[in-house]
Amino acid sequence: MTSEHLYENFEQVLAIYPNSKGYAYVLMEGPTEVIDKKMVSVSPVNNIRILNEVKNLIDKYNPNSLILEDTTCKFSRKGSRGKQLLRSISSSAKHKGIQVFSYTREDVRFVFEIWKAKNKFEIAGFDMLLYPKPKYPNSQKYLTALFDAVSLGITHYYKTT
Repeated sequence: MTSEHLYENFEQVLAIYPNSKGYAYVLMEGPTEVIDKKMVSVSPVNNIRILNEVKNLIDKYNPNSLILEDTTCKFSRKGSRGKQLLRSISSSAKHKGIQVFSYTREDVRFVFEIWKAKNKFEIAGFDMLLYPKPKYPNSQKYLTALFDAVSLGITHYYKTT
């Protein structure tokens, strides 16, 4: 077997995670390959602005799939604004022919149990392997959306490959 057969070619996915400060995104090509990532602050938070920025990201990266949080489960903490934003992002991506996958917090927990990470803090600790440790103690809370976006991306790869 040649070395090129040892590694699977992964689809490129864009995971988006809106929060109360704006949104985070991560472009991945495999469960440990981060191509681009960013936490975007939008002040004041505005769904139309965020939707337009996400549309631009989709146009820029042209991912195979878009990954979002599934807010239909009982453990979702998204409010009505966040849920509406996720619906709008999903609809826009589907309109552009991008496949959309949504995963619940339970899906993420299930995947991360492989590494004995059971809660959000343990999962974020795992994601630290993909990111440098924050320089400022209070920036951890701000960066949590990045961890959530990466966690959604990792969950997608483990549930679909």
